[in-house]
Amino acid sequence: MRIYFDTEFTQFRDGQLLSAGFVADDDRFLYVEIDEPVRRVAASDFCRQHVLPQFGVYPLAAVRTEAEAGRRIAEWLLGFGRRVVLSYDYKLDWVFLEATIQAAALWSSVATVVEAHNVAYEASQESALAAQESYLDRASWPGRHHALVDAHGLRERWREYERILRESGNA
Repeated sequence: MRIYFDTEFTQFRDGQLLSAGFVADDDRFLYVEIDEPVRRVAASDFCRQHVLPQFGVYPLAAVRTEAEAGRRIAEWLLGFGRRVVLSYDYKLDWVFLEATIQAAALWSSVATVVEAHNVAYEASQESALAAQESYLDRASWPGRHHALVDAHGLRERWREYERILRESGNA
């Protein structure tokens, strides 16, 4: 099972997780946002303009602490009952994911069932990137820079990459 995920965070240097979105091959999904006033204040101008206005679209997604977010994510991942591949396209996505699950003291359990896969270079063909962009361009609300929408876009990118492999006989 492959799960695609994306995160949004306050800023690149010394940042904190704001939200995480996950979508599996079988369409199961999870979206979590940390609605903590301190994080909102620490958010970059970019986040204040593009990310935070999209908070609240999924009301049950809001948690108050990083540990609560980590617990929710860990339980969801463990709920698959088998090993899963977590695909992402930016190294800080993995860094924030691991730190968040560690904040819930559940990383040792999750680490046994997940495999990290950064697809940034592997799925970099023009048509794969175009598939991702096309999905993001069609998303209206929430839209681009919403972690769940971006995770769906990444899934479209990977599906196009797999199509390219099948057509070339390398699948």
